[in-house]
Amino acid sequence: MPLAEFNDAFPDLCRRLLISRRADRVGQAYLFVGDSPALLRRFVTAWAQVRACLTPRPDGDACGGCDSCVRLANDTYPERVDLAPESKTRQIVVDAMRSFDNRLNLSTAASRPKIGVIAEADCMGNEAQNAFLKTLEEPPPHTLLLLYTTQPRLLLPTIRSRCQVVPVLHNRIDYEDLCQRGLFALLAPLQRQAGAAVGLRTSAQLQALFAQLGAEAEESVGSGIEERWTEMVAADKSLGKRLGEQREARVAAEYVRRRRQIEDGIQAWFLQQRLRAADVRPDLLPHPELLAGLPADRPHPAPPQPDDADEDLRFVADLLRALRASLNEPLALDAFCLAVSAKTRLPRKTARQA
Repeated sequence: MPLAEFNDAFPDLCRRLLISRRADRVGQAYLFVGDSPALLRRFVTAWAQVRACLTPRPDGDACGGCDSCVRLANDTYPERVDLAPESKTRQIVVDAMRSFDNRLNLSTAASRPKIGVIAEADCMGNEAQNAFLKTLEEPPPHTLLLLYTTQPRLLLPTIRSRCQVVPVLHNRIDYEDLCQRGLFALLAPLQRQAGAAVGLRTSAQLQALFAQLGAEAEESVGSGIEERWTEMVAADKSLGKRLGEQREARVAAEYVRRRRQIEDGIQAWFLQQRLRAADVRPDLLPHPELLAGLPADRPHPAPPQPDDADEDLRFVADLLRALRASLNEPLALDAFCLAVSAKTRLPRKTARQA
């Protein structure tokens, strides 16, 4: 019962989807929008199981035990075509989209619907999105197109309008993992007048955290060469080189995905500091766990002055731009941490002075 997993959190959504399945009114293209890529990935697979199930339950949900359900759950469904950002820039380029479209148009067994899944659809470049529009306008027969994203505004309006938009929103981001990683304990000493020593120490700690993310990305992707390719790679060095390059791109994409969680956490910390600067009570903060998770033997950082908090947010924006432009990470972190912790400030120009 794949959709039953989500019934407690999204009862109305699951009910509406199952009604459409029982009435045999499943559309051809769905855009799932949420705040958790992992949740969206699971939900998309559950809906694919509902569509492809060979022995659906009376309520319309998938049985979870037939060949199609099991293969979709195990990522071995032969008619599923996936597209995800894999380049170092985490872009879905037009060539990858064309390959995706070609695979969708291959003939399929009559008993199995073709299922095309685009993960993190907001990573499609403009050319890729325009190419995908042709697929949306004339989708291959017996095909279900499933897209998911946490940033739907980055998609062309024409794509959004041609899909059934399905909100899978908790309306709350969970920072538990970042608390366990100690991110907010690292950021707490980073405040006005802390000095260059604190700034450089915090930068070094953040760089170590980024290095840990890189190691996790390497482990997540694995060796990159499946056993079935081993003999072919031994006989064809160019194939080994191509597979190695593909693996490097997947590692880089996975690293950037993990790093963006840290970027979101840094932004959340300083946004919340701005609320504290405005005298918002601790119990009214959107994420009180950020402060509650700090070491008990250290005092909580004092709320900054409003002007300082505003300036810190500008420094955060500069840091995020530098990281997303693939600039030198250590230099970007050094510049950010030193700017926030500086003991002196150049006077800001007024509009008249500028």
